[in-house]
Amino acid sequence: MEHPIATSGWLVEKTGITPATVNKALGHLEQLGIVKELTARRHNRLFSYAGYIAIMSRGTEMPGR
Repeated sequence: MEHPIATSGWLVEKTGITPATVNKALGHLEQLGIVKELTARRHNRLFSYAGYIAIMSRGTEMPGR
């Protein structure tokens, strides 16, 4: 929750989990709709915790939109 947006590399570094395991887990979380990839790249992908970002964004919309 401290870092709702992170790269797979950062997650590997912070967790000590192998890159293959992190990427597999992110793939599963993406299929479940829990995280969303923001970059559409093959390497250095950026992911967001979609639900958390949505909750934190509530009430920040510009008036009249």
